[in-house]
Amino acid sequence: MADEHKTEHAGPTFQTYLYIFIALCVCTALSFVFNELARHEVITHMASVGAIMCVAIVKAVLVAGIFMHLKFDFGKLYCIILPVCVVTVMMVIILSIDITLAWHALPGRSVPLIQGDSLQDR
Repeated sequence: MADEHKTEHAGPTFQTYLYIFIALCVCTALSFVFNELARHEVITHMASVGAIMCVAIVKAVLVAGIFMHLKFDFGKLYCIILPVCVVTVMMVIILSIDITLAWHALPGRSVPLIQGDSLQDR
């Protein structure tokens, strides 16, 4: 009788998936409501855009956290996310220097001349 205990899995239950589905449907309906309110000039366009972006962030967090299991497995993913962030910052720094100095490497290009008043025109 020692084997009668329940084994829990790390993921959400089917009922949780249904609650998230309903929440996503409500968020989508809210986005349409905000768009219609802006179209009929009840609220400003920028307020509508801001509200829709907030709803989109809530939807993204729900999908990533529940459907992609990030809420339950974030400890494992932390080892993947941290190095990717470090490499991304390094690549931005390296490529920004390359883009800034790229005009030196192009054949036939030199330092751009400033048009206008020069010493020879005087």
